[in-house]
Amino acid sequence: MLKPVLLLLCLAVLWWFVRNDAAEYVAFKRLTNTRDRQRCFRNWIVKSFLAFSGTTLVCLVVLQRVGAVASLPPDFFPLARFLNSMLPAAEMPGKSFLAGFASAAVVTGILLGVLLAKKLKVKHTTLGDIEPLMPRNGAETGWATLLSINAGFSEELFFRLLLPLLLVSVLHHTVPAFVAAIVLFGLAHLYQGAVGVVTTMLLGGAFAGLYLWTGSLWITIAAHAGLDLIAVVVRPTLTRLLHRPA
Repeated sequence: MLKPVLLLLCLAVLWWFVRNDAAEYVAFKRLTNTRDRQRCFRNWIVKSFLAFSGTTLVCLVVLQRVGAVASLPPDFFPLARFLNSMLPAAEMPGKSFLAGFASAAVVTGILLGVLLAKKLKVKHTTLGDIEPLMPRNGAETGWATLLSINAGFSEELFFRLLLPLLLVSVLHHTVPAFVAAIVLFGLAHLYQGAVGVVTTMLLGGAFAGLYLWTGSLWITIAAHAGLDLIAVVVRPTLTRLLHRPA
């Protein structure tokens, strides 16, 4: 009975967060003063950390499952074994090689995208309404960086670990539990519009697969934070610098 109660608590926290986040984002898009924008960044970092990381840690303590942060919970073993049977980790290159290859591909993609944007005289294209989040100066870049890192950490704890763990106890199967968590992950980004929600769901599926395949939540956190940093901080910052008048 404890897990269903905690699940209802988590859904209530998520509903509160999404409801307030959408309204705040509408107001944020009207801001022009950088101090006001930086204050919003700070508030979002604190609020999302408390809502997602705080709720996760409290629930894990109550469930006596804090160790799930460090190792894959047995509840997820069936789906993890299935993914590894489809794509055996032993037959893949080492994680260090994959990380190096992925990093090189990401850096190359960023540079090509920025250079192409400069050539076509456009700033950037985005999947979802995230352009207002992109920093406009050095101070905002620092807060946007913290916002991206916190999103990777807090959202993975909540949507990839806690929610599936609680949903398994209600749905009695890992597949619908992770699917439901992925859908909720997308809906948590309603402020980005329909395209942003769909894109986020697809990314949520990729993060869930990475988590189950590697068995490491920390690798998934790093991937999520890195992707947010590229989209919100690195690429727009490079674009802004290249578009700066000589």
